[in-house]
Amino acid sequence: MNFKTQMLFDSPLATLSCSGLLLIASGRLAFAIAAAAGLVWVYVLTAITVSSAKPILPETGKSIVIVFLMGFITGVYLFLLWLVSPFLSLGSLYITLLIPCCFIGSNTFKEIGTASVVDAVSYAVWDALMIGIPIIGLSLMREPLGFKSLSFPGGGQGIVELFGDSRENDFLPIRILASASGAFLLLGYITALFIGMKRQYTGGKV
Repeated sequence: MNFKTQMLFDSPLATLSCSGLLLIASGRLAFAIAAAAGLVWVYVLTAITVSSAKPILPETGKSIVIVFLMGFITGVYLFLLWLVSPFLSLGSLYITLLIPCCFIGSNTFKEIGTASVVDAVSYAVWDALMIGIPIIGLSLMREPLGFKSLSFPGGGQGIVELFGDSRENDFLPIRILASASGAFLLLGYITALFIGMKRQYTGGKV
């Protein structure tokens, strides 16, 4: 099994931080896009920096250096996001702060210390997309069905609604998807589907 196939079947939901990121960031499409962009930014820049600086990185405490570097890169992303849209930056602050925690549990964190720059970037992009794409996919289900709207980053308030329904008194059972319990429900279905696919591919092994 090649490395990318192995990464595909090493679930990105294996760490609690990634599960939290998936649930929180998928509430609205605008936040999901900001989270996916942050994932790519942090993963790729950390991979490039660490793999390029391998000769000067200390063997003892290398992981600590990577964690501090990752925190700095995350801070730069938040600053750039604040320059573009202060409201969106504040709204997605907690979401963005979960990205370094998710990175620590990823395959990229394990491999960048020994991989070449090209391989490290490849691992980083693959890992980031394995989390970012499900976040955007879930938001495309949760926001229209739960809030009866669809948002996009932009505008003076940080979020532009492409469409929306201002009526709040009507009750629809499907709106539970907008809540945390609905997100856990969707996550459970996705995890079950993932485990079923993995068992079929690996001959019954999880």
